[in-house]
Amino acid sequence: MQFAILISVLIAVLLSAFLLLTHVHSFFRIKSQEAIVAFDQANRQLFESLEQDKISKDTVVSIVDIKTSKQFINYHGVWQKRYTEVDIHNQKAVKIAYTGTERSDNTPNLYIEDRNSPIVVVGATRLEGKSYIPKQGIKAGNISGKYYQGNALYYGRVLESKTSLPEMNPEWIRYLENIIQGDLIGQGEMIALEKELKNTFYNPLQVIYDRGPVFLDDEKITGNIVIQSGTKIIVGSGAKLTDVVLIAPEIIIKTGVRGSFQSIATKNIKIGRKCYLSYPSSAILIDKKIIKEDGQNNQLLYAKPDFVIDKGAVVEGVIVYLNKNKSTNNRIKTHVEIASNATVIGEVYCQGNVDFQGTVLGSLYAQQCIARQSGSVYLNHIYNGKILLNPVIDYAGLPFVNSKYSIAKWLY
Repeated sequence: MQFAILISVLIAVLLSAFLLLTHVHSFFRIKSQEAIVAFDQANRQLFESLEQDKISKDTVVSIVDIKTSKQFINYHGVWQKRYTEVDIHNQKAVKIAYTGTERSDNTPNLYIEDRNSPIVVVGATRLEGKSYIPKQGIKAGNISGKYYQGNALYYGRVLESKTSLPEMNPEWIRYLENIIQGDLIGQGEMIALEKELKNTFYNPLQVIYDRGPVFLDDEKITGNIVIQSGTKIIVGSGAKLTDVVLIAPEIIIKTGVRGSFQSIATKNIKIGRKCYLSYPSSAILIDKKIIKEDGQNNQLLYAKPDFVIDKGAVVEGVIVYLNKNKSTNNRIKTHVEIASNATVIGEVYCQGNVDFQGTVLGSLYAQQCIARQSGSVYLNHIYNGKILLNPVIDYAGLPFVNSKYSIAKWLY
């Protein structure tokens, strides 16, 4: 009798265990399916948001049946940071990405404002792709006895440019002006500079601020962090910066720096020799200086450029010079200098003059190209500069007006 009872109890326990195991398997299968659905819908929601460029500082929340969706779009340096979140029965999936303007069939490789002057190509200059140039066209020239070496004046198509550059999104310009005035200092969590810092983009922004100079040389800083100085930031070759945003009047990136970060300045930027800033990096100079030309001297001829990319440097991403004093007519002032053997893989956008002797694989937009050679300034001359096709098929870049967006980088 006792043996029969024992057998009955064992059978009951086994049946209970089997039922519990079946229930657990079913529960985890349902939860796994909900997690997969949440991930898929968060991913889809982010891609659908690429159709819009309206910035929303506040999180937009949508609740439909058992699904809660959240999303916001704001700027983070050059890029738009898009956040989407889907929650189904507490199974939450989050996707965050940098996005930028995608290339189209009409994207220029070279765009020079029409100022009633032809483009003159000299030396080893090579122009590939679509060139938007003044109606006076392209011609070959020489500087100090050095003539154009190409077999053709251009290798692609030539179209007529307008009297102004393609327009940037004004909302982005306002964002830049606000953050250089310290708008992020009140929004982010203030932290101290340490040897090693990491903050994921799932967490709130962290801000390091100093009224004096900030020197970065042996720090390793990664993620959703802004470093801002009231005077200057100097980045040494020992610094390891990833996805960080630097803001200061003056930013100096010394020889040999390697990383992937953004720089926003108001006075000058220098990217030193043999630096390698990988995609998606950016450097932006918002120039508010007022400089008047003096017809009695050559001070502008010998003035140092505001923005220098030195020899052997490589920047994968965006170079921007914005002139906030467009009323000044600095015809011979060099605003951006791209030295020989310097390379930009992406875009250069300059509301001023570019002295261009390096290589751009992508797009160069400028009011005017100038060449400073042999003690003279040659207007609308390109000397040894090369505009080549962008090798990055899915490149995403500057926020132009009325543009479509694509993914620049998935964040963590």
